[in-house]
Amino acid sequence: MSVLSDPRRSSRIAAGVGLIGFSALLPIEDRIDPTSGVSFYDAAVTHPGLLTASALTLLGSAILTVPAITGIIHQASDRGAVLARLGGFFTLLGALGHTALAVVYLMMRSLAGGDPAEMAAFEERLNADIPTGIVAMVLLLSFGIGIALLAWAATRAGLIGWWAPTLVTAVVVAHAALPEDLPPIVPFSALTAIAVVFGLLGLRALVMSDSEWSPSASDDSEARVGAATPLGSAEVAR
Repeated sequence: MSVLSDPRRSSRIAAGVGLIGFSALLPIEDRIDPTSGVSFYDAAVTHPGLLTASALTLLGSAILTVPAITGIIHQASDRGAVLARLGGFFTLLGALGHTALAVVYLMMRSLAGGDPAEMAAFEERLNADIPTGIVAMVLLLSFGIGIALLAWAATRAGLIGWWAPTLVTAVVVAHAALPEDLPPIVPFSALTAIAVVFGLLGLRALVMSDSEWSPSASDDSEARVGAATPLGSAEVAR
């Protein structure tokens, strides 16, 4: 049976790939992002290729976030359902923020062809724009809140141990509280920890059977028949 012929299998595989993919791309983007500690203009002049790669990586992570969210919500349909839906909402806002940031990165590549003084002045005006800054802050902070809630929802649903949401929450709080001028290994390690948590959830989705992922009506009927059949009835019938 092909993947597309069974909606259970396709949704399970999409969720697994999404959970692994969106989180794995986060530390990768952190390592190739050329804007760390420099202006957009400097990044566009010295590393335009990395700026493009970083934008595409952010965009890919944002796209894969969607099946990742639906996968957690699907598995936490009973215990952890409220946390999963709240986490999905905030994570989706964060994915929109990553998409917007990717677009900004692509736009900023054009700064390299302009007058340095004018481009620097434009970047200063952009950074000083209060509404833009507020929207960007809300969207990007929402991502951390969302993935922490999704991790707690997964634990409530019995998908992973308590260590996972504790680790993700600690990373999110530390990211909000600590200064930005940290050694590069610190944010990379933090994002790698997030990738481990959601990567394990993704692997769990990929290795489980279709019936475990989403029992069909026939599966439920067989289970009810098996439960209702008295022990030894087959021997009596013979």
